[in-house]
Amino acid sequence: MSVAAQSTPSNACAQQSSEVRTSSGRWIINSWVDVVLFVWTPLFIAPLIMFLNSSSVGIEAETIGLIVVAFGALGHHLPGMIRAYGDRDLFQRFRLRFILAPAILFAVFFPLYHNHFGVMKLILTVWACWHGFMQIYGFVRIYDAKVGCISPVTAYWDWLMCLSWCSTAQIFSHEKTSGFLDYWYKSGGPLIPPTYVHTIRWICLVASMAVLIGFLVNHVAQVHRGPAPNSTKLMMLASGIGFWWFCMFGIGNIVLGAALFEVFHDVQYLTIVWLYNCRRVTSNPDNGAFMKFVFRRGMLMLYIGLVFAYGVIGLVPYFAKNEAIKTTFMGILWTSTILHYYYDGFIWKVREKAMQAGLGLSVGKALVNSTLIQGGFLHLVKWSPLILILGGLFVTDLVESPSLPQSRMDELSQRYTQSLLGSSALPDSLEERAWLYSQFERLQNIAAANSADASAQVRAAIIMANFGRNDEAVQKLENLVKQQSENCSAFLALGEIHRYRGRLDEAVTFFERALSSARTSDDRSKANLKLGTVFLQQDRPDMAKSKFRDALRDNSQLESSVRAFEQSNESKNLVR
Repeated sequence: MSVAAQSTPSNACAQQSSEVRTSSGRWIINSWVDVVLFVWTPLFIAPLIMFLNSSSVGIEAETIGLIVVAFGALGHHLPGMIRAYGDRDLFQRFRLRFILAPAILFAVFFPLYHNHFGVMKLILTVWACWHGFMQIYGFVRIYDAKVGCISPVTAYWDWLMCLSWCSTAQIFSHEKTSGFLDYWYKSGGPLIPPTYVHTIRWICLVASMAVLIGFLVNHVAQVHRGPAPNSTKLMMLASGIGFWWFCMFGIGNIVLGAALFEVFHDVQYLTIVWLYNCRRVTSNPDNGAFMKFVFRRGMLMLYIGLVFAYGVIGLVPYFAKNEAIKTTFMGILWTSTILHYYYDGFIWKVREKAMQAGLGLSVGKALVNSTLIQGGFLHLVKWSPLILILGGLFVTDLVESPSLPQSRMDELSQRYTQSLLGSSALPDSLEERAWLYSQFERLQNIAAANSADASAQVRAAIIMANFGRNDEAVQKLENLVKQQSENCSAFLALGEIHRYRGRLDEAVTFFERALSSARTSDDRSKANLKLGTVFLQQDRPDMAKSKFRDALRDNSQLESSVRAFEQSNESKNLVR
């Protein structure tokens, strides 16, 4: 929800008259429901997710992330879509957008995916951050409106608080910054010196502190001149921004952190949209039949079921074997996500009277002192920079084909940045070599700018070793394990470098440390597989078989790899 889609008292669905009344008090629903579902939701979500990820339950972070992304991140798009296409008044106002946007975005996905994957991911990364903090901002403004605090200056400081502190958290997160830089470079952006990244971080922190001071000064002034801001707003800011920072830094696994905040975001969104649409259906008879059927008393479980059913679409790309089917469903996911961000930017404008009525606020009371309603032309002007950039990319693709297709770049990246080859053999093609050299420079740049991002350090070390610079790669990995003594990926890479250099005892040591550091079945299977191969090289077949069995227990798909290693070892013994 981009600006805010708040709702009304908890008996909204039971209301029979279309009369709009202002809900009393400083809460959207009531104190305990707001606390559980809107304000202090993280206090209930975080322990539950952490328990599921704990050793007592054993659900891996990647599994939790996949479920949340499918059923939460994708599923929660559906209620907004239902309103966009089921609310007849809304559909008539934005008919052209609702008809053209899905087709255009679905068509745009394929050239982006095949030729400009970095641009596609960059758009998603930036817009997701914006979308997340704007939902917090929306709740904040609704809480102030409940007590009549509608000062434009206060609204501006609220927005700056959300923008500055959420953006600063993203920039201070080494993993998030690594991802952003990776997409930036894949989009063709110039290299950003690591010192610039460090400087930008501290500039953002100083700016955020200045915003905090300005916000507090304005808050005191607003309390003095009245009406005073809603105290619940302060709790909402502390909860939303604080949990954002916790997910960036308080969770060791970035996938689990993202899942935690996504659940928080989804619970807020699904609850408020349900309540708002119930109010809208009972107060406005000119709604679509589907909205009238879903958003009424007794249909809450159907509503949740529809959300989960829509979320199932998100699982298809992970399990589809056919590449065409996989790509098509990825296009559907992209379209749904961008539509969700785009639609939420204008279908929940609280400054409009109809929206205020649905939120239980006094009709005609503007939350922002602005009478500027974006028309079609102004809307087009607003989005014209992005349209021009994407249009320029597609025209360039038509005039001259990309030097390397995305599929080949993915293959080279997989080979040289995620696996150790044991030699410095580079491709014969000059174009592929040039791309690899640029990739080498980018990865070293990202690693230098984000020293605390273990995955960036490992990727930089792996490609360094594949370029024949083994001593430097070992040094980088050893520096990493000094900082993070339980980093499985670093131990695996160190063990593999020592293995192909013939230092088998050292390789065994590092692979055993990787096994003891493994936190997922995938990491355990890799460590056991590597140990098995070294034991074969050391003519210790019984120990090798034991490790291979352990690897297959965690990942049965490794059976072909195990057989290949065993056959290779048998061939060597026959030669002897």
